[in-house]
Amino acid sequence: MSHKFEEGLPLLKLHLGEEGARRAMENSPELTKFVVEHGFADFYTNPELDQKSRKIATLASLVTSASLPQLEWHTRGALENGLLTPGEVKQLVIQMTIYIGYPAAYNAMAVVKRVIAEFES
Repeated sequence: MSHKFEEGLPLLKLHLGEEGARRAMENSPELTKFVVEHGFADFYTNPELDQKSRKIATLASLVTSASLPQLEWHTRGALENGLLTPGEVKQLVIQMTIYIGYPAAYNAMAVVKRVIAEFES
């Protein structure tokens, strides 16, 4: 394991949760290694934004790009690690509705509500 991977791995787990990090590694270890070393170690460690702000930006980007599998991973991580509340995540999707339209917002909300339901059960 490289130094950058070790530096970025805790942030991957913070943002995706333990299960999401495991799934990412299973899905594509090579890609996840790059994402951890470059994305998380290089960008998520910058002190200009706190991790909650980074989570909001990430979720908004995933909602507007209709990256629903990654929206699921990041929503799970946000809730599992207390970066955002269920209400905050729902409001984020509602906020993005004006940029993405109703059908895409309903699709994103379905993902978010499914993940929230897992945490509330």
